[in-house]
Parts: sequence; structure tokens; C-alpha cells
Amino acid sequence: MSDDILNDLVSALKGELGAGYSAISGIVENQGKLLAKQAEHIAKSRISGSLRDDDDLYHFYLQSLQDNTVATAKAVVMLSALTIEKAWNAIAGVLWGGIRTILGGAGVPGNLLPETPPIHL
Repeated sequence: MSDDILNDLVSALKGELGAGYSAISGIVENQGKLLAKQAEHIAKSRISGSLRDDDDLYHFYLQSLQDNTVATAKAVVMLSALTIEKAWNAIAGVLWGGIRTILGGAGVPGNLLPETPPIHL
């Protein structure tokens, strides 16, 4: 019984962490490429293009790059927090399911135990 619970726990955790990693890495990869292109464009334009003699527009584009970078970082933080929450809930759900099964086997009526864990984020 405990091995089954442990295996279920590991599977649930791997599933949630894997899905979260996929989402986070996708954003980092896509946004990272776009931010790099934006920075390259600004640098090239400053050296030999339309931004060479236009300090105001140059600083405007730099501010835009900074804003986009901060927005990307915030998205990664939020997705990371969501992944941690989902992992916690997966672990709590498996453990609670095991507890309900064990208590049910010991004769505790199922209707006395809530379906979901009492600590659910």
C-alpha cells in the first residue's frame, strides 16, 4: 500500500513539474529570442542607423526593452508559482487519497472524510 502511494505521489509530481517546466521553458525560449532580436536591432540602429543621432528615441526603445524584459521575468515567476502550487496540490491529493483509503479500510466511514485534502492551495 505505501509503495503504491509513493509511486502515485512521484507520478503526480513528475506530471505537474514536467508540464510546468514545458510552459516556463517555452516562454523563456520564445521571449528570450525576441528580446535578443530587439536588443540587437536597437544596438545596430544606434551604431549606424536611425537611432545614431536620436537620443530620445534611443532611450524610448531601451525603456521598451526593459519593460519587455521585466514582463517576461514576471511571467516566469507567476508560472513558477503556479507550477509549485499544482505540484503541492498533486502531492496533497495523492497523500489524502491514501489516508482516506487507509482510514476507510480501518472502518472509518467515507462520508466523515472530505473528498479533497483539508489543506489545498
